[in-house]
Amino acid sequence: SGGDSSAVADCLAARVISITGSGAAFAALKDSGEVATWGASSHGGDSSAVADRLAAGVTSVTGTDSAFAALKDSGGVVTWGGSQAGGDARAVTDRLAAGVMSITANRQAFAALKDAGEVAAWGKPEAGGDSSGVADRLVAGVISITGNGSAFAALKDAGEVVTWGDARFGGDSSAVADRLAAGVTSIAGAGMAFAALKDSGQVVTWGEAQHGGDSSAVADRLAAGVTSITGAGLAFAALKDSGEVVTWGAATGGGDSSAVADR
Repeated sequence: SGGDSSAVADCLAARVISITGSGAAFAALKDSGEVATWGASSHGGDSSAVADRLAAGVTSVTGTDSAFAALKDSGGVVTWGGSQAGGDARAVTDRLAAGVMSITANRQAFAALKDAGEVAAWGKPEAGGDSSGVADRLVAGVISITGNGSAFAALKDAGEVVTWGDARFGGDSSAVADRLAAGVTSIAGAGMAFAALKDSGQVVTWGEAQHGGDSSAVADRLAAGVTSITGAGLAFAALKDSGEVVTWGAATGGGDSSAVADR
């Protein structure tokens, strides 16, 4: 599960600048752009099949539960690990050869943002690895991508939000589509829900109701004045311009802050 790194100890002795984990493996990025991996081979701990492509030029590494994706300075992407969770990107190989600026992961899929504002997704189809249902809206204009447990939400330059993946996790935002058509400035993800912040300071939520997708209980406090939103596994917390904090979602996951409300 990654606890034994003795096989790559010499690679990890110095010059490591970041470490990324999957469910049972690690990938270390060195200042030379080389990547060293260890842990369960089924979860990306064995990168020998792509070792020549990870020897130099890597700028960042992103992980799902059982796979990794490395972004190179050429704008190309290298993947390895569990094929069903994004380790196999052959379906989008041509789109990942160059021009990729960033990679976002959820638990079982990846989404790459390209320099033209295009999105390429791969991994478990039901978890967002298949974006064909909204492909026409992801060909240009996307400026950021947010993932949660099994869905993605893309923010476009016009302030529109496009979602795909597991409907229960917020991959289906049709219930709030009119409120996500314009004016959104940022998106936060929790385990099974999303929350969008609009330029008016209003918050829009969708996804699993009990995990933050339903914010109706605090809707009056989220109608204006919110400056940022943070997601946890089961809940959200919004910071207002007055310094007030508003929380919602599963009480046991931080959705109920009544015990510290006066503070």
